[in-house]
Amino acid sequence: MRFAHLADIHLGFQKYEALQKIEQEVFERALDDCITKKVDFILIPGDLFHVNIPEMRVQKFAFRKFKEIHDLGIPVYVVYGSHDFSPVSNSVIDLLVETGYLTKVTKVIGVDQKIHLDFMVDKKTGALIAGLSGLKAGKDSMWYEKLDRESLESVPGFKIFLFHGGLDEMKTEETAEGDFMPLSLLPRNFDYYAGGHLHTFSHQKYSDYPNVVYPGTVFAGYHSDLEENAKGRKRGYVLVDFDDKVNNVEFVEIPNVKYEYVEIDAKNKASKSVNSELAGKVLEIDASGKVIVIRVEGELAQGKTSDVDFFLAKRVLKEKGALEIKINQNKLSSREYKITEAAGRNKEEIESNVFKENIGQLRINQKELLSDSGVDVAKKLLAALSMPILENEKKQDYAKRVEQTALDILGLSK
Repeated sequence: MRFAHLADIHLGFQKYEALQKIEQEVFERALDDCITKKVDFILIPGDLFHVNIPEMRVQKFAFRKFKEIHDLGIPVYVVYGSHDFSPVSNSVIDLLVETGYLTKVTKVIGVDQKIHLDFMVDKKTGALIAGLSGLKAGKDSMWYEKLDRESLESVPGFKIFLFHGGLDEMKTEETAEGDFMPLSLLPRNFDYYAGGHLHTFSHQKYSDYPNVVYPGTVFAGYHSDLEENAKGRKRGYVLVDFDDKVNNVEFVEIPNVKYEYVEIDAKNKASKSVNSELAGKVLEIDASGKVIVIRVEGELAQGKTSDVDFFLAKRVLKEKGALEIKINQNKLSSREYKITEAAGRNKEEIESNVFKENIGQLRINQKELLSDSGVDVAKKLLAALSMPILENEKKQDYAKRVEQTALDILGLSK
């Protein structure tokens, strides 16, 4: 008998058409591979979608693919992740459950001082499956603290537990800042612990917890995932052979797209020098059909961060046929221009004080953008860029509204 374990697919995360296409192709390829390998069922412990109600194009794709899996007689067992969670079952996952294409395994049979769960039974294999959904910022740990683990542990049989969250025992340098919980909050002596939340494959064995497994994302659920892909990180899902115990756990790689990774250390360099280095590396790249990831970091000795011409690099790479270009400049700073922090009694006062502290560094001639009038313009711009999208407003209309408001503030309206 055999099952597949996928997680953190984040369907709907990608915003650019080329990456949206890859996102769907990779997921479809993974499920097609599950069909080819004749799995008895599929586990997805969370973050199947990036938000609880994704765009219609994402929903249509998901319904079509899960109908195909359903019609082949392959059950798909899920729990919510922190991204697709809905406290009132207002998630596209619940629509898929209503159609019978997915089965949620969180089966609460009682809540008093403790949360009592029961098992789902996979009809074909007899595997017993239970699980809990994940909440943002590790808030689900309060559920685990109240979980009646003893009753779950006392049931005999081949048992699987689905969960979505990080575990203290499996923290890495990459995930050191996350909100994790101790492994001991999970019920003991299950045969397999199907984890979601960590985006990198990991399979660990502990006393009383024989197989704790995260398959990682199949493509990319965060921007940093694309950078890891470009550095050579393998993505895929997990295939598990079992009878009355787990016999084999195999990571199955699902290739996604070709990448090029460009890294420039800008430390103690002038922006002109960084531009020359960037242009040289961009010219060397065979960009056709690839996702290009560029990271520039370090403190410039001369020039501003805005002097680094990423627009030119992106234009050249697009002309060379790149599918998409991702720029990471989060750790790029300038010795000449640094944002000075400022205190305040509330958010508005802090924002105002930050503008006042930093506006003197601007090297511009427009007097209306300096001193108190410049602070006033900056505050109005920040408010304009923070405007929420209106109910039923299309994204392109929202973008135009924000753009027009900003132009009005700057006195640049036609």
